[in-house]
Amino acid sequence: MHRIESPHNEGLKEIRELTKKAKKRWEKGMFVAEGERLLLDLPASSLLQLYVQEDYRGALPRGIEKEDSRICILSKKAMESISTTEHGQGILGLLRFPKWKKPEGNLFLILENIQDPGNLGTLFRTAEAAGVNHIFLSRNTVDPFSPKVVRSTMGSLFRLPFSIEEDLFFLCESLKSAGVQVFALDLDGKKTHFQAAFQGPSAFLFGNEGNGLTKELSQCATEKLLIPMEGKIESLNVATSASIVLYEAVRQRRYIKEEG
Repeated sequence: MHRIESPHNEGLKEIRELTKKAKKRWEKGMFVAEGERLLLDLPASSLLQLYVQEDYRGALPRGIEKEDSRICILSKKAMESISTTEHGQGILGLLRFPKWKKPEGNLFLILENIQDPGNLGTLFRTAEAAGVNHIFLSRNTVDPFSPKVVRSTMGSLFRLPFSIEEDLFFLCESLKSAGVQVFALDLDGKKTHFQAAFQGPSAFLFGNEGNGLTKELSQCATEKLLIPMEGKIESLNVATSASIVLYEAVRQRRYIKEEG
């Protein structure tokens, strides 16, 4: 355990760069997570350094004792210099990127060019709650390790396997070859999500907030589906749409089987 008084410390300078620059995060294989509740969920093995403000009275991450050599005590000014929130909680962790095994399971989420950090965070939380086994992200999706996304996932980032894919079209073809039905949520769909069968291995495609799925990727799907809407609403938020469809899959897989 050691102490840092000055905001100009070289280690803190690197923390600030990691919070601002995606390129730096990916070069180093490290990212920053801030806040007591979020850090409680992190795997202790992923923690490289824990920065704690001198007057912090909250809980430490599970598996981390007060004498842990990875803990660094910061003055208030030093902590303020690396905090990315308006009202910092006085605790921040430097973590290594998680390493996941080859995708397994039978329920997948494929996200193309999602740009809003809050949307991506909500998609992670919803996917975990619905039992999704793996999330595939396009290269142009917002960086999942950016501070805003990390906070928004509320810990799901540490628990739900995901990967960045260079070619989602190739991914979809590979999934189909493996017996997975790939469903695209598309306004051109001829069938609603209530009319589709999700009991078997399934993957759901969702596109960019403003433009939806690219035509090429949408055409790759086994089926195009739409969510029925009343009134003058033309579309729903991507995270809302995913919640609706994933929980229809949950209903079919859990309750139809039980009733049958």
